[in-house]
Amino acid sequence: MKIIWLSLFAATLVACAQNSGPNSTSQQDWFQFGEQQALVGYEKQSDDELKQSSQVSVDSELYQAYSAGYEQGRQEYCQQDPKILGKKGELYRGICDDIRPTFRIWYNNGKASRSRY
Repeated sequence: MKIIWLSLFAATLVACAQNSGPNSTSQQDWFQFGEQQALVGYEKQSDDELKQSSQVSVDSELYQAYSAGYEQGRQEYCQQDPKILGKKGELYRGICDDIRPTFRIWYNNGKASRSRY
């Protein structure tokens, strides 16, 4: 039981570290962070979420850099074949629903075909 709790605690720390943002005030770093978040399918964080989780002061310029990077990464992420994403068993968080309305349908088709084998 103790091992389970330690594993959950470690996973929580890793998840928080992944979403806390760069430890710098470089707009390029924040752009890349936003891009990487989208490329792995994470939902876009709000200004307040980033301010609370970041170790640096996130001003409007850093948030705009993050947002621009996120949108660029999201465009790229949404170009992939959603059926393959579903077949791989990867989690889809809905970030393409407004860009490609059929993305979720094809993702679910791929996910369903995975369970048949």
